[in-house]
Amino acid sequence: MNYYAHTATFADGSPDPDMGRWQPLAEHLRQVAALARRFGEPLGLGDEAELAGLMHDLGKYSERFQARLRDPAVRGINHWAAGTAHTAAARLTLVAFAIDGHHTGIPARDGDGIRQTIAKMFDDREREEFCRCQEAVPELVQRCQADGIRFPEVPPRKPGAIFAEALRTRMLFSCLVDADFLDTEAHFNPDAAEERPVPKLQPSLAFRFLMDHLGRFPTGGDLNRRRRNLLADCIASAEKPPGLFDRTAKTAPRDVRVSGAG
Repeated sequence: MNYYAHTATFADGSPDPDMGRWQPLAEHLRQVAALARRFGEPLGLGDEAELAGLMHDLGKYSERFQARLRDPAVRGINHWAAGTAHTAAARLTLVAFAIDGHHTGIPARDGDGIRQTIAKMFDDREREEFCRCQEAVPELVQRCQADGIRFPEVPPRKPGAIFAEALRTRMLFSCLVDADFLDTEAHFNPDAAEERPVPKLQPSLAFRFLMDHLGRFPTGGDLNRRRRNLLADCIASAEKPPGLFDRTAKTAPRDVRVSGAG
């Protein structure tokens, strides 16, 4: 069976039944994981962010969710609880909280929400009513692995200060949500996605444009002389090691203190 994450739409927003244009689930998971890892690595959360990306839509491997893609009348499916339960069972608390909240918001740390999710997902009697899917979590994990997904080895974190853990959870949550949104946008709206990359800064070219622009201003008079001196001081300071600089600019009608970082 082929598993899909998203259907496709025509330009007018109407459903496209051509499954060749639907997004395969494994492709979505890998792309979200890669983006989340890139966002998380500067924060020391690369492995956890990648795992969150691979597990966040684990419930989409259920037959009922796949039926939902073909029939919008099929509703009420919780496709993230399986990933929450699996990572929580592995004591990867930050990952579990990020996955559980990636559609509805991070649950309260001391609330019963995430504990109930875990308990119900591992209870055969309650699971189907809770997430509207029959498959147990291990079966969904097996389907995911059979689809070519390999999970990174992520050891549990030693509990730290509550504030630090809360901050890490929010950063990991942000990595996952941003990655999921961006990959979904790239599938449904590639034109908008292509506009998102920010061109690399070209400092030499930008400086030349700035100097060309300033060169068009008048140079006569005492005030303009002072302005040129201020500009020269700023340029000279840019050659120094990074730091904080300030200078009093003697311009009419009163002196102005100019501060900046370099």
